[in-house]
Amino acid sequence: MPRLLLINPSSTHRALGNVRATAWPPLNLPYLAAVTPPHYRIEVLDENIEPFQYREADIVGITAYTASVNRAYQLSEIYRKQGVPTVIGGIHASMMPDEARHFCDAVVSGEAETIWPKVLEDFEAGRLQKQYTGSWASLETLPLPRRDILRNPYYLWGSIQTSRGCPMDCTFCSVTAFNGRRFRRRPVDAVIEELEQVPQKRVLIVDDNIIGYGTQDLEWTRAFFARILEKGIKKLFFAQSTILFGEDRELVRLASRAGLKIVFIGMESVNPNALQSYHKTVNLERLHKNRYNELIAGIRQEGIAVLGAFVVGSDEDDRSTFQSTLEFIQSAHIDILQITKLTPLPGTKLWNRLQEEGRILNHDFPKAWDDYRLTRLVFTPARESEHFQLYNRPGLEKKFRTPAIQSVA
Repeated sequence: MPRLLLINPSSTHRALGNVRATAWPPLNLPYLAAVTPPHYRIEVLDENIEPFQYREADIVGITAYTASVNRAYQLSEIYRKQGVPTVIGGIHASMMPDEARHFCDAVVSGEAETIWPKVLEDFEAGRLQKQYTGSWASLETLPLPRRDILRNPYYLWGSIQTSRGCPMDCTFCSVTAFNGRRFRRRPVDAVIEELEQVPQKRVLIVDDNIIGYGTQDLEWTRAFFARILEKGIKKLFFAQSTILFGEDRELVRLASRAGLKIVFIGMESVNPNALQSYHKTVNLERLHKNRYNELIAGIRQEGIAVLGAFVVGSDEDDRSTFQSTLEFIQSAHIDILQITKLTPLPGTKLWNRLQEEGRILNHDFPKAWDDYRLTRLVFTPARESEHFQLYNRPGLEKKFRTPAIQSVA
């Protein structure tokens, strides 16, 4: 029985952090386990919740974000020195496969479920290839993730996915490059069946946008929360959405009754020029109509806390952006605050543009990826002297703290 070790490495700097109160299990590894042949013995090591200890394995699969990829490379080298073949996948390796190939025996680009059985077949036959590319999986036939491999009781939150892909194509976001612009939904029945198997009372819905991108998707969301009520499922949910969530007050009320307690909304900016540069047209339209406060108030009035996420560092931002952002946060009564610095993640339109303009500060890759944790300035701003003074100043996030706000910047 071959032994498969699946690893989720942590960033050296831990970026936005992972404390027990907000720890949820990664879903990509249970999905891989679901398409792994049954004769494999599978173990999972999530460095975000437990320290690394060498475990015997016949093959190792490692996933990684950009900020954690150097740790992934380190772990891969540990096993390769012992003669154990390693496979690296995830969003960073998908965007930078030529780099990743230097640190592992095989790279998997894209959604791995469609290609993972082939990887293991080649491993068993002794013909492991250097590169595999997965296609976008059909969510109609996606197997249920194997949560039985996540035995660590540290996770207070469960996690579930109902969709993949995003048609919005914001310049700083890598979701489209990885998951595609076509929005794919799972059947409601399959999601409800899986939800009933999630052991935790608190559940993170990991979709980038729970309400989707049109009338049909709104009806799916409405049916989802209605089924939770019909089935008597008693859970508390944390979901992500656009500001459009607040426009359907009936849906907001239904979601609240079904257990939605926190919604993450990418506000990004209150600077219309910055929103224009990000291609965040949904937000820009509502900002021009002065509807931000109204929509947020409607969500909060139904008992759902708003986690507002803001990005600073656009070429269009200046010193006044900080004051206007602070004034908006206070006037809108944002419950939880996330402030990150604009980061050109590989594969994004922002990355491509700043590369072409020669504005990336440190080209000592892969070492430089350690700074791509959303809290460091990694490119030369348009207003160089002013931006460096503002965005690299220690304790910047304290300016935005109010009694009702928790900053994780």
